Amino acid sequence: MKSAVGYCRVSSKKQEDEGFSIPSQIKLLNDYAKKNNIRLIKIFTESETAKKAGRKAFNEMLIFIKENNLNTILVEKTDRLYRNFKDYVTLDEYDLEIHLIKEGTVLSKNSKSHDKFIHGIKVLIAKNYIDNLSEEVKKGIREKILQGYYPSKAPVGYINVKNSEGKNIIIPDKEKAPFVQRLFELYATGAYSVEEIKNKLYNEGFNHKGKPYSKTRLLFVLKDIFYVGKFTYRGVIHDGKHEPIIDIELFNRVQKMFNQSKARTHDVEFAYSGLITCGYCGCQLTAELKKGRYIYYHCTGKRGGECKKDYIREEKLDEVFLELIDKLPNPEDGLFEEIKKAVIEMRKIKSNYEEISMEGIQKQITRLQNRLDNLYTDKLDGRITQEFWQEKHNQWHDEKDRLIEKMKSISSTSRTFDEGTNLLENFCKFARSEFLKANGKKKRAILKMLGSNFIYKDKKVSIELTSVFNYLINNDFVKYGGTDEARTRDLLRDRQTL
Repeated sequence: MKSAVGYCRVSSKKQEDEGFSIPSQIKLLNDYAKKNNIRLIKIFTESETAKKAGRKAFNEMLIFIKENNLNTILVEKTDRLYRNFKDYVTLDEYDLEIHLIKEGTVLSKNSKSHDKFIHGIKVLIAKNYIDNLSEEVKKGIREKILQGYYPSKAPVGYINVKNSEGKNIIIPDKEKAPFVQRLFELYATGAYSVEEIKNKLYNEGFNHKGKPYSKTRLLFVLKDIFYVGKFTYRGVIHDGKHEPIIDIELFNRVQKMFNQSKARTHDVEFAYSGLITCGYCGCQLTAELKKGRYIYYHCTGKRGGECKKDYIREEKLDEVFLELIDKLPNPEDGLFEEIKKAVIEMRKIKSNYEEISMEGIQKQITRLQNRLDNLYTDKLDGRITQEFWQEKHNQWHDEKDRLIEKMKSISSTSRTFDEGTNLLENFCKFARSEFLKANGKKKRAILKMLGSNFIYKDKKVSIELTSVFNYLINNDFVKYGGTDEARTRDLLRDRQTL
């Protein structure tokens, strides 16, 4: 007889007070276990409000399962077991057999392909959310950007320092800032190339560890709006708190010089410029227009070495990418409605998680602000020393800043999640038609949704798919038309052939 544990949960105070939800779930679990010859060793119950973070019984159940070498959980339905994204990821790592009784579903490595497929979609959505949130939180930059502070290492001509409050700020480098200003002034005259300016400034003492700055580095400086007191982050220009080294008029004159040197010889848009790299040397593929109508791509070969400069027509690349898109689920196989249901379910979990998290963070911020207000009053009244005030003031301000950054990170991750799930819900269905009618810019955008690290080598293109699309394209359930029967038929045919 198979052994299992049960898990029951009420998600509102009203349900708990009325006293019917937990008992009804326990009865359901016991009846199901008896009917299916399962020995129900222990039932874990949880009474919590949606606002309360943490689940003691849930965690105790995981410990109990591990200590007793169990792998089966009985639960009423999905939303009783999974309350947030972490639950999906955690339970997936345990390799469990989960019986969702009211849904008539059993999730395990031996489940029906359809059930495993949909569950896999949910787990990947959850993992992506957690990974994206972790990445945003670690950056710790959102509040700094809103306040006008550049969130990274200072560029040439500036240095990173701490101000009197212990905050990281950027100020002009007294030694190199004048050289940066002279760089702009010389280029704006139109009398010097960047190469000539590089050598000229090096002879005057402008260097990096004893060597001249590269031409590429100087070109980057000349195009960087940072030097007029602004900065760009994720394509958005922000007003910075740092002191400008040059004025906007000089910066605009330099940009005008660049624009004049970029006279276009044709109006053709190259769809895959800047997207694909050479598998031999790592350089980007560049495009050329032949006979006024044919577009060919080849490696620039700027890094030298034995690079095979194969030429490939743009139409051939179109075929490669269409072949990839055609591997997505067939719009007529009925999977889209199932995917849509999974997405809706995960959106609800996301909303619940964010509501709980935001409320908890806001309470912490309010508590810290009250501390800061009281601390300042104590300082004015002479109850604490200046040194003690400064220490605690800096400490609590830093804590408050981190919490604000975390709130911003959750908001940012939420937008990314919504964009991704909208893509998952709608894009697959219309991917081929959208790609066929897309212009170059739209084609690049579509491909970047699917993956990254596009590499061309030996007349083939390899792509690193995002986790969700890799799952959709390479999952057996999708490959075999969305049915266990189709897969079984193919496997049997393969065995007969062997």
